[in-house]
Amino acid sequence: MNRRMMTILVLGALLLALPAVALAQTSRVEGMALQGDFLKDVSGMFTYTSQVANVGNLVYGELGNTNSFATRDRAVGAVIGTLWDGKMGTWAVHLHEQRPQIGQGTGAANPAPGLLGADPNTNTHSSFDLMWGKKFGTTSFGVRVDRAFTSLEGDLFTLLGPTSLEKIEGDAIGPAALNRARNVFGFGAGLGFEMSPTSNAEVSFKYESRTFTESDSAGTPGGTTVSEDHPTAYQLAARTMWQWTSNVMIIPVFKWYSYDLGIKTTPGATVSSDLKGWQLGAAGNWTLGSNDLFVLGVNFAQNKLEQNNVAQEITETLMPQVFAALETHVNSWLTLRFGARNSANSRIELKDNAAPTKVVFKGSDFAMNLGVGTKFGPLQVDAVLNDDFPHVGPWFISGQNTGSALFPKVTATYPF
Repeated sequence: MNRRMMTILVLGALLLALPAVALAQTSRVEGMALQGDFLKDVSGMFTYTSQVANVGNLVYGELGNTNSFATRDRAVGAVIGTLWDGKMGTWAVHLHEQRPQIGQGTGAANPAPGLLGADPNTNTHSSFDLMWGKKFGTTSFGVRVDRAFTSLEGDLFTLLGPTSLEKIEGDAIGPAALNRARNVFGFGAGLGFEMSPTSNAEVSFKYESRTFTESDSAGTPGGTTVSEDHPTAYQLAARTMWQWTSNVMIIPVFKWYSYDLGIKTTPGATVSSDLKGWQLGAAGNWTLGSNDLFVLGVNFAQNKLEQNNVAQEITETLMPQVFAALETHVNSWLTLRFGARNSANSRIELKDNAAPTKVVFKGSDFAMNLGVGTKFGPLQVDAVLNDDFPHVGPWFISGQNTGSALFPKVTATYPF
């Protein structure tokens, strides 16, 4: 059974139920097929909020992702630490086309490993995303506030055709779709501190209130309202960075996360559902030569989805996932990257406690990405490279094309 078959199986079940921060962004991380927690990169500020005080002044642009389904997932943001001579800390503003996944900088970047490691919520109406951070000696503190909201209310019969709907809050139509397109209000806080001259730690917590409503005048007297059972979603993330030797940094990472997916009908029944998971991993970052980087690490993780009042369960276990990546600076303006991750022992268990029945899949899931970076004066441009490019090359040489975008995802960063 290949990856596509495994993906169909899981999606079908779901339907049924201490170096300087690198001046790059999410495309650098994805071009190495890595989870950003295992690198020190600008994009880490979205997970570890205290980092906003340390990344320096910059403007970035997420120029689009052709693999995104809801939108192109574009964004422009700025981090400025020189306002009021820096006395009031560092401020950041992010303008997103689509709400990022929890603790991430884009809507396409997964916060955790595995098929069920993605944030289940998508909202294409990001209202605002603000950050503030400040350094106190060797300690950094940061906070983040963000919101995504959309609603539709009034004479919906005229807009939607024959319908008795009166009000919709969320980025979809229909309870099942709205449950995964909720409006979001989030608050996060993070603390970074030095543990010794060769190590530091970062801890961050992100809480989100996720809500939706669909009111229908039909049915019982007074109508029917479908909404979330509980609005809670959160992520706890922690990591340390230990400079083991002059050219090796060790980065252990721990995450715990939860998303409530229950639906409440008033008047009517409540159907509980939630997705929870954890991960524990570590990576070594080797500095090669003057400035090249090799990353090798391992992840242990589990994701569990409980549906229909625990009648159905899907449990995904990665024991372990191994990943490796290389970043090499070919010259002063060109950087090449590649990386892969392999779930050496992946297990997905589907249980129907009402039947009862159980299906277990075991295998090894593999993914690999290519990346490239180049500089135009002070502007750093990073991109994920099409997998076919090394084989067909430019069209004017081979006469062949890659079949899709040459650079599926591009990020530009301007430090100042």
